[in-house]
Amino acid sequence: MGGLIESAKKEWYRLTTRRRLARDVWSRQYWIERDGERIVPCVRCPNFDAARVVCKVPFGSPLRKCVVASVEAHLRGARGKQTLELGFGRRSLGRQIVEASGGFWTGLEPDLDPRAANISIGEAGFGHAGEIPFPDETFDGVFGIQSLEHWEEPHPNITTPKTYAECLQEVWRVLKPGGSIYFDAPIHLHGHEMFVMGDVPRILGLFDPALWTNVVSERWRFEHEPLPKYPTPEKESGRWPDEFVGYSRSEVDAVRSGKSVWLFAVTARKRAA
Repeated sequence: MGGLIESAKKEWYRLTTRRRLARDVWSRQYWIERDGERIVPCVRCPNFDAARVVCKVPFGSPLRKCVVASVEAHLRGARGKQTLELGFGRRSLGRQIVEASGGFWTGLEPDLDPRAANISIGEAGFGHAGEIPFPDETFDGVFGIQSLEHWEEPHPNITTPKTYAECLQEVWRVLKPGGSIYFDAPIHLHGHEMFVMGDVPRILGLFDPALWTNVVSERWRFEHEPLPKYPTPEKESGRWPDEFVGYSRSEVDAVRSGKSVWLFAVTARKRAA
């Protein structure tokens, strides 16, 4: 019964997307500038219900609620734009927002059959951030929802592992001049060690200033009060190694025992060659 209720809530939320975006609640400043980053306290988020002290997104984990909010905030301006999603999973929230906003969506997913690699604009098919099967300067925007943290991981459908530098070079290549990117990733949950550890300077270091300008990072649910802490689920932390390559066991244990999961988001624009 719980699964049916959750599904019904998701469907209702999907059906009300256009009406919700029309209210344009994301046009006001919902963040605080601090040390060169944007902090999005839950109490400043337009989805925070102060009367009931809950998030207005009616489904999903605390992290998923933030993903929904951040994606709506950043992709609502897609009208008339060709956008590419990297790693859309089973059902794309990004596609929903892009198309409800009047934009055009194309999707690549490495878990699909590699034989579905020959796709056209407007379709969904096999692909990876390190091997984007489109010509130079094809898209106005490229985005990824909860996929960035996995780009360097081995994958059975990717014969040659890709580095972050190679992936972001590919993203830059297929963007039109001045095109934009949006990526989000969970912190203290899973994926590459820098995301598990919440090493934001290291993450931002991926975005070569020779390729990217106007790089802006946001921290959603980093300041969650009065909403509750969201500890890393044991099914996730149990898969972490005792030590990562760049961090000691004590550093990993400190994250495992005391941190709350939050959402990292980054936007930037393609710098002209």
